[in-house]
Amino acid sequence: MNHSVVFHNVTKKYKMYKDSSDRLKGVFAPNRYGEDFYAVKHISFTADPGDVIGVVGVNGAGKSTLSNLISGVAPPTTGEITVNGQVSIIAIASGLDKELTGRDNIEYKCLMLGFTKKEIEALMPQVIEFADIGNFIDQPVKNYSSGMKSRLGFAISVNIDPDVLVIDEALSVGDQTFKQKCYDKMNEFKEKGKTIFFVSHSLQQVRKFCNKVLWLEAGEVRAYGKRIEVLPQYRKFLKQFKALSDEEKRNFRQRVMEKRSKLEQEENKDEKDAIRDPVLLLPRNKASRADNYKRKFSFLSSNVFITLLLLLFVAVGTAIYLAKPWEGFFQEEAAQSEAVIEEEPEPEPVQKETAAPEAEEEREENEQEIQYVTVSSAHIRTEPDLDSEASAFANFGEIYQIENKEEDEGEAIHWLKIAGVHADKEGWISSDLLEEISGESDDAAIAGQMQATIGSHPVLEEISEGNEPEEVFSGSDEDKQEISIPVHHTVLKEDVTEQLGEPHLEDKNNLLYHGSVYDFLFSLRNDQVEDLVIVKR
Repeated sequence: MNHSVVFHNVTKKYKMYKDSSDRLKGVFAPNRYGEDFYAVKHISFTADPGDVIGVVGVNGAGKSTLSNLISGVAPPTTGEITVNGQVSIIAIASGLDKELTGRDNIEYKCLMLGFTKKEIEALMPQVIEFADIGNFIDQPVKNYSSGMKSRLGFAISVNIDPDVLVIDEALSVGDQTFKQKCYDKMNEFKEKGKTIFFVSHSLQQVRKFCNKVLWLEAGEVRAYGKRIEVLPQYRKFLKQFKALSDEEKRNFRQRVMEKRSKLEQEENKDEKDAIRDPVLLLPRNKASRADNYKRKFSFLSSNVFITLLLLLFVAVGTAIYLAKPWEGFFQEEAAQSEAVIEEEPEPEPVQKETAAPEAEEEREENEQEIQYVTVSSAHIRTEPDLDSEASAFANFGEIYQIENKEEDEGEAIHWLKIAGVHADKEGWISSDLLEEISGESDDAAIAGQMQATIGSHPVLEEISEGNEPEEVFSGSDEDKQEISIPVHHTVLKEDVTEQLGEPHLEDKNNLLYHGSVYDFLFSLRNDQVEDLVIVKR
């Protein structure tokens, strides 16, 4: 069987500099400035058609570097990589230009992959349908949420039908419906005999989807083989790592960094040189003296080179300055513009307005990260731990302010500490259950379209005319202002989406449209609208 991907003794090295001046000096004396960092080293493995390989490891193990090497984004420093067929990498916003629209990004990325205009036109509807982001397809990507970026990137990558697919944490965002669609597509690829690398912190996803596991630690392969053999080993390691104290974890990371600062073969070379190098065989004081001479000579030679180069730059700059080739040009320009300058009235000084403290506080408050619940209901826990007490429920469409973030590597959960914007709720919740909404629709336009769908209502009439309804919102808390409008005749989900377009958020029982001031939330039962809740943010 021909292997689809072969790594043979692959190493990728980067230079790490303390500051920008060291980076500049490193251009002229690369061996003297900057520290070597080996992102991956001595990686060797093979992948066959039909393999779905879960790539696991703690943060900084080298997973993303491996993804870039497989996809050709980064070349190896040493070693050989063989990939048979076309490769496509899927990561959040990978290869997307934030200034272009979603539609333009599809064309741009396909052109980079060698597709013709005719092929792109045929492919475009499939990609747009799979991404399923509605009217946002014609909006700049910079206005997208992380979930929308993931949807678009995934849709492009899977619809170009690659031979090798690399998925780097692309399913860590987005709703469950879209994730299931992605799983279905990847299973289809698996049946076609394609090779998939699935980089993820979610061991549940790896167990559900992969048949092999590649475990990276400190940039090296710790284990590679069948999922049922490797995954239990990695779980055991995570449990032990989680049980370490903070100091022990720092010591572990320090040892990893020291190990990744040079190659094992260099360490072996140092030991061999100790036998061959006569300098190292001298008595201790003489050897030290010889080392000092060698270091001093190296230092002097590199600094002499840099000094000579700087003197050359100064000499050339001085010669150009003395020649003053620009002097006549600027004198002529000054003479032509002198009359114009004299005729121009002196501008009046402009008083710079200072923002009031209240306005400054309001601006800072608006910059705080806000996210929406994307599932029907979810537990809010007292601690970032699945075993902790559930203190409340978060419901679809509720708005929460993000106050802190933590990662549980053992359970592969990204925890968010939240506080309700309207509801008096706080605690910890998984980031998979929340999403930030980017972009907003016009309230008046939404309200007008809703009247055409569910019928007229005084609140909708006021909002559609650009007015603010008075004394219609319920709730004793001033921050909680909402009104429920029952729908007494049959209105189907498809009636709403046909009139209003795709919602900003949805699940099985809800649709949410995000306006500039209001959120419009439809509650569904068997795809039939029961009521509309309007929330004033």
